[in-house]
Amino acid sequence: MIYLNNAGTSWPKPNNVTEAIEEFNRSDPDQWMEIFEEGIQTVTSFFGIADPSRFLFTQSCTQSLATAFTDFPWEAGDQLIISEMEHHALSRWYYKLQTERGVEGIIIPRAAAGPLDLEKLEKELKKGAKMVAISMASNVTGEILPYEEVVRLSKAYGAVCLLDGAQVAGIIPINISELDPDIFVFAGHKGPLGPQGIGGLYISDPVSMVCPSAACEVTPGQNKNTIFPTYCDIGSAPMMTIAGLTAGIKWLEAKGWDALLDHQKTLVEKMRSGLSDIEGVEIVGSSSYGRYTGAVSIKSLTKPLEEIKRQLWDNYQIKGSMGFQCAPLAHEALGTSETGTLRFSVGPMNTEEDVEVFISGLDDILAS
Repeated sequence: MIYLNNAGTSWPKPNNVTEAIEEFNRSDPDQWMEIFEEGIQTVTSFFGIADPSRFLFTQSCTQSLATAFTDFPWEAGDQLIISEMEHHALSRWYYKLQTERGVEGIIIPRAAAGPLDLEKLEKELKKGAKMVAISMASNVTGEILPYEEVVRLSKAYGAVCLLDGAQVAGIIPINISELDPDIFVFAGHKGPLGPQGIGGLYISDPVSMVCPSAACEVTPGQNKNTIFPTYCDIGSAPMMTIAGLTAGIKWLEAKGWDALLDHQKTLVEKMRSGLSDIEGVEIVGSSSYGRYTGAVSIKSLTKPLEEIKRQLWDNYQIKGSMGFQCAPLAHEALGTSETGTLRFSVGPMNTEEDVEVFISGLDDILAS
């Protein structure tokens, strides 16, 4: 099988990930704290998080977002800004907070030649937004949003900045200490090569949350709130998947960013170039933007996407993703809300030959 759905979840995992999970299941409880502490050290170092006490493991990026949005001290009338390119795990809170807490919502559209209109963002920030929450890259188009500028603008106008790193963690280098977002979340089963069931949540020191009854010990008086969530809020630390994530990150570190980025650039350029040469195929999103993850979505001008997907599997054992990628806002913005897209996404285990077979096979399917 040629697996081209790494934006959904990475596969196959490195052998050391499987081995780490098996080893954890053979370990005794006296070893679990050591595994947990190694995981904290490995993950925070990998993402450049200077203060590990501000980081929590969660069971998914979705849970990380839920914790961050739920415990943030919203007041009626606060403004929340998101982009058109959001995954449902983030955009659902845009609607939920308006309904349940009286938060006002603002959606920043795409730019003429890119995934986010920064001029529109700055215009809205000048009005006094409470938070800007964006995905660092689109899981539909693979476009990397200008998140560095989003952080800068948010801070310039006093807004809290939340970055959803689900599509970039483990794909591009991220240094939280340098980037300095207020909140950062990620999924461990995608770019970091961990198993499913692991994510992370970082909340910077200046941000105070409101976590009812969060303290795991008896506290005096009536004040049962804390300013930072704990594992009493999100549940037990997922130890087995922490072990797997630690192993996945160590595999990436052993490869080194130079090699990983060179490999990804080669595959992505080969895939996008090959797709642009196939008659009857249109790449969704900006084809000249220049900042991409390993994902690309297409629509067909001649054949139903379901038929293309079926023939790719039946004839070439190529697996991609078809549909709306849990990103309805993005598809409305991209004009694909009726059909969705076919998305293909490479990872570190893919080869140039994989991409060549994919491009050749798709070309044959559309030519027949």
